[in-house]
Amino acid sequence: MDTKWKSKMGIITWLVLFSFGASGVLAAWIGVREYASQSVLFWIYTVGAAVVLAVTIMLENKHKIVGRIAPQKGESLYKKIPFDVAILLLGFTVILTLLTSQYRGFFYYGSFTRGLMNHLFNVIIVFGLCLMQGIYFYRRFTDFASLEADWKNALVIRFLRTIRDFFANIKVVTKVFVGLTAFFLFGLVTGLTGVESGLLTIMLIGFFLVIVPLFIIIIKKVGQFNKILIHANAIANGHLKPDLEVKGKSELAKLASSINKMKNGVKASQNEQAKSERLKTELITNVSHDLRTPLTNIMNYAEHLKDPNLTEEERLSYIDVIDQKSKRLKVLIDDLFEASKMASGNVELIRNRVDITQLLEQALAEFDKDIEKSSIAFRINHPEKPIFAVVDGQKMWRVFDNLIGNILKYSVPNTRAYIDVKEKDSQVIITFKNISNYELSENIDELFERFKRGDESRHTEGSGLGLAISKSIIDLHEGTLDIYVDGDLFKVTIKIG
Repeated sequence: MDTKWKSKMGIITWLVLFSFGASGVLAAWIGVREYASQSVLFWIYTVGAAVVLAVTIMLENKHKIVGRIAPQKGESLYKKIPFDVAILLLGFTVILTLLTSQYRGFFYYGSFTRGLMNHLFNVIIVFGLCLMQGIYFYRRFTDFASLEADWKNALVIRFLRTIRDFFANIKVVTKVFVGLTAFFLFGLVTGLTGVESGLLTIMLIGFFLVIVPLFIIIIKKVGQFNKILIHANAIANGHLKPDLEVKGKSELAKLASSINKMKNGVKASQNEQAKSERLKTELITNVSHDLRTPLTNIMNYAEHLKDPNLTEEERLSYIDVIDQKSKRLKVLIDDLFEASKMASGNVELIRNRVDITQLLEQALAEFDKDIEKSSIAFRINHPEKPIFAVVDGQKMWRVFDNLIGNILKYSVPNTRAYIDVKEKDSQVIITFKNISNYELSENIDELFERFKRGDESRHTEGSGLGLAISKSIIDLHEGTLDIYVDGDLFKVTIKIG
């Protein structure tokens, strides 16, 4: 029996019975006084309709037929209808159903049976449409996941959004002009229709629905403009306040956003200027110290050489010291000159297709004696096949020379240093890792500063320009040189395209 009512024929039969019962009961409820004096036929029809309606309700409770009236295939099409249009369609169908239900012309029709059949046909159609829309709308309304999106895509909301966007692109002066014009027209029309109570009521409604909201909007815009003006004056006087709140897409919102960007630019410029001043002071101090020390030694030993009582051995010893210090001085001056050229970008790269692995091996070969003397164990990992990159070989050799030299100068004795070369995603990646013998700053940017030394006491040799020069060279090659510090672990990663 349950299968019978779930079939298409069973659903249609139930819909016919329900339409007859519901329309009969609605008609009796709406127009019972009008038809109370009619023939017994009216009462028989009404009572019969009530009985049929009760039976269909019991069948629905048992077999859940209503849910099958609205097929799932049609639901996807129904969801394409804007939400507010769906509400209007449902409301129109409900009204049409009520109007169709209370029609009783067939009581006076030439043939009662024929009139009743025509009436039932109309009632079945409107009730079927009403039930189907009601089911679809209920499912759509209770689907909270998509209800918000449905409402945002409603025609009314889209229209209001269009109006808002339209006014958002109108200048503030135009908005104020429109507002004042609306005030003027309202006053003019109110004066001309003052004695007409009907028109006055309409004007009052228009005043509260249009003029008052427009006045509030203008007041808010003026207040927002004043905030922007105060903020701009504060920035002009050097006081950097928190960012202005940016709401919407109006001209004032765009102005507030621009002022926020300008303020952040000023703040960044001030920070950069302060950092530049600090670096300039440190640069002068470091340059003075690093140049003065070997220069003082050269001057002192040159003075000693003037002593006629010096033995030949002492004289040669002093000359050797002067030679070492002069070479040290030359290295400092050359590095300073190189760093200045790199910073200015006044460097021409001579690019060639170079085997990076072979270039690294050559750089390591230059340090063979130093590596043998040190207690640092170097571990070199690279593929057997050549890894090529289009670079300036001499400049890249300088990068490797600086980084290998830093490992030898600043590593903890009796530790390992790792150098890895690999190719990934058309990039050559070279990694240098060692354990630092000196405490490293957590501020990575400071390690790239000029004359920055791993040994802050400056007892080790070197200009402190190695990392700064190396980074500048890699930047000129449009690559990256990144530093990673974790405690005493010092890691440099170079990526070249």
